[in-house]
Amino acid sequence: MAVVLVHAAAFAFGVGSAILPMFLNAEIYVLSLGALVDSRFDLALVILTLSVGTVVGKAIVFQLVRTGSARYRKQAERRPPRNRVTAWLRRTGDLLLTWLDRPVAGAATVFLSALAAVPPLAVVTLLAPLSRQRLWVFLAMVFLGRTIQFLAIAFVIHGVL
Repeated sequence: MAVVLVHAAAFAFGVGSAILPMFLNAEIYVLSLGALVDSRFDLALVILTLSVGTVVGKAIVFQLVRTGSARYRKQAERRPPRNRVTAWLRRTGDLLLTWLDRPVAGAATVFLSALAAVPPLAVVTLLAPLSRQRLWVFLAMVFLGRTIQFLAIAFVIHGVL
């Protein structure tokens, strides 16, 4: 019964951290898992459950942005940037959208973002639906990147403690 609760909590935290990354940090959760879970096999299973929850949450955000962007694009007008910061943000966002529009570069961008958080996965999650990137490619790259990152963090902590 306790194992089921641990997996349910990991799944729920994965979904929550994908939807609200500013409030729920999955990396800190993984640090605690690495310190608290005894068996490496159990740790790997809980990490996989957390990754699946993250993918479910990212799928929800992706679909919400994709359906909302169609309505927004019809009403949006391109305003000139007000200062250098907004001009830089626009250039960076346009560059990310250009990468995300390309099949290989888009998959690599999402994978690297999920693996190393550069650029942050939250930003890529909001921009990917605005590009032509397919949902399944986005979710596969998120799953691979986050799983590798989470396993690396957890096993380093597990080995240290």
